[in-house]
Amino acid sequence: MAGVDHVRVTDSGMALGTQAHAEYVRVPFAFNLDVVRLLFDDDSVAVAQSDVGKFQSRAAQMLGGPFGGVFNQPGVRAAVMLAADKRAGVPLQHLRQIVEHRRGEWPGPFAGRTEPKEYARQQVNYLLHSGIFIPTLKVHCGHCRVESFVPADDLGATMTCEFCGQSFNLALSHGLTPPEWRYRLAAHLRPDQVQALLPALATTSLLSQLRHSEEPPLSNVLGLEVTIAGRKIEIDVAVYLPDRDWAVVLGEVKTANKIDENDIANLESLRDALLAKGVRCLLAFSTLKNVFSPEEVSHLRALIERSRPVTLSSGVSLPNLPLVLTGPDLSHHPMSEDHPWRWDSKDYSGVFGTAITSCKRNLGLKGYAFDNGDAGMGVRFEWAADAS
Repeated sequence: MAGVDHVRVTDSGMALGTQAHAEYVRVPFAFNLDVVRLLFDDDSVAVAQSDVGKFQSRAAQMLGGPFGGVFNQPGVRAAVMLAADKRAGVPLQHLRQIVEHRRGEWPGPFAGRTEPKEYARQQVNYLLHSGIFIPTLKVHCGHCRVESFVPADDLGATMTCEFCGQSFNLALSHGLTPPEWRYRLAAHLRPDQVQALLPALATTSLLSQLRHSEEPPLSNVLGLEVTIAGRKIEIDVAVYLPDRDWAVVLGEVKTANKIDENDIANLESLRDALLAKGVRCLLAFSTLKNVFSPEEVSHLRALIERSRPVTLSSGVSLPNLPLVLTGPDLSHHPMSEDHPWRWDSKDYSGVFGTAITSCKRNLGLKGYAFDNGDAGMGVRFEWAADAS
């Protein structure tokens, strides 16, 4: 704090007052885990980050950070998943074709003259530059005729065959069979890790795109572990939205697996603990599937039926419903007319309003009404017969 005379918290972050002649100012920063711990306001609650979360955070930094948006592009997701399933790697042209053919509405309405092929080339180049891909070259042993793909760092004028152990000349190998480059994921990226990484980063990026005003950076933790009342609960995505309502979003994300009752119960218990401390908390459930399964719809509807009203900073009360997002919802360009940040554009109520619309779109919610009962204000919900 050297050189700082005054510190004030504002609705858009922190303001520092300093002497004009100061040569430097030491600015304090808060660690993400400390932010989460303080929100629970309970010394008995312990927070940590899982090994999976640490891996995802490191991988996110290679791809522009947790809010970079690279995995909101369905073509890029498809290319990465393809490479995850191909241990020998994928030809460069094939990666470009996958991005182009699976791109959805990208590169977006303001791409100008960017053609789909050029968009695909740019995105594949971005992935190559990030370092998550390793180039490998096909080599052909002149003794046993076995072919293998060797990482670029292991190439040399003279090679040793992994199968027969004989040395052979790389130049001769290329004379016997045409050279072919392929690209595989770096060794530390397993297919199951990639499957977990894609929806997590797609969800965090979308949450950052929901904000309607310039605000401080979003405190976030991937793979958050909360130990509370003797139970350890892991949350795939935790983000503190410093928007008008200062809300915590706790998210469960899936690629193809189903969201079950245990997933919902774990997040619900943490939400209730935060609400008891006066912290607004919203639950999020994301999947890369096109729709939620009937079982998932049933479980999420049951969660909604247990919902209580939440009062926003404007004084408006709304049902505290989960934000439920499917693969198509996570794949819109930020300027798309169908992007979730536009869902509440008529009557801005922030992420809580977006959550209500998401339940109408994906769970068959038709409407709701507040109901004053003996236990206080509750909510009655009306459902469509068929959620699809």
